[in-house]
Amino acid sequence: MSAHDPEDLEEQYEVAVGRKAPYTIVPDWITLHDELDPQAKAVYGVLAMHVNVQKGDGISWPTRLVIAEMLNWSREQSPDKYIKQLVAVGAVDTEDWTRPNGSKGKRYYVHQTPPPGYTGVTTLAEWFKRRREALAAARPAPKPGRPRRAATVPAQKTEGTPAQAKAPSAKKTAAPKKTAKATKEQTPEELELAAKAQAGADWWWKVAKERAEANQMKPLMGTPRQHSGYFLNLRTKIRDAFAAGYEPAVVWDALREIGEWSPAKREWEDTLARLKGVPVPRRANRGARAPIFTNAQWAQDGENPPAPSAGPTTPDLSEYGFEDDDVA
Repeated sequence: MSAHDPEDLEEQYEVAVGRKAPYTIVPDWITLHDELDPQAKAVYGVLAMHVNVQKGDGISWPTRLVIAEMLNWSREQSPDKYIKQLVAVGAVDTEDWTRPNGSKGKRYYVHQTPPPGYTGVTTLAEWFKRRREALAAARPAPKPGRPRRAATVPAQKTEGTPAQAKAPSAKKTAAPKKTAKATKEQTPEELELAAKAQAGADWWWKVAKERAEANQMKPLMGTPRQHSGYFLNLRTKIRDAFAAGYEPAVVWDALREIGEWSPAKREWEDTLARLKGVPVPRRANRGARAPIFTNAQWAQDGENPPAPSAGPTTPDLSEYGFEDDDVA
């Protein structure tokens, strides 16, 4: 625990009474006084030692030399500075007097209670309280952190539908950019198109879930985050199809025919075009050209070898599943 921590309180430590001896009372307000030097507090203790307790007048008259010797000071004038401090705070009053032997000296009136109007610390508990307040005030302020995001209410969804796309959070204002792009407002037509796409995606997601549970479609795999990505891709494809002029019936038929949670782009476009009556070019397998004939189809029969021909002839393509129109 840090030495400057307000929770590091000296009350944790227990002070036990040890060996006993004659003692001198030094009030708490003297020990805790923040305007007295440690030497002044020691001088107060020496003056208090000389008070005649039985008389109860609070007067003592040790010489400066005696005070200096008790505190191991080499100069007789050393206590003068600290006696002035005690007088200034009202802990001691002095009076000039003549001793019985005729020498001049001072008498000291030692006070155990603070003077009227004193606003300093008088008890140990009050000193600890002020110490905690001072340490708390001196503690450096915490560095500004990143602003917290405002809490958003999650959008409601139908059963089996992944969470909708989160609304974009507000831009951080800690360091505003010089130029900010204005948010493009959507037209009523775009809003209507987006609503239709959302409704269509919700509908197909529910149908796909029912088909997957009936083992008519593959189950959706991946993490919830990936599921949301698939759903957003599906919604985008449906919106683009509506924007391109495809009728809803064609879109629904294409989804049923493909039977995927989120169809691939090329398969989606080709299926939509074919259902609308648009010719779709035949596509070869990716990475390799599809062979026209297989080795089994060209295998020769050892018993009935084909008759040699005078030259190359065009085979009958209908035998292999091709139409004449398929060959340019």
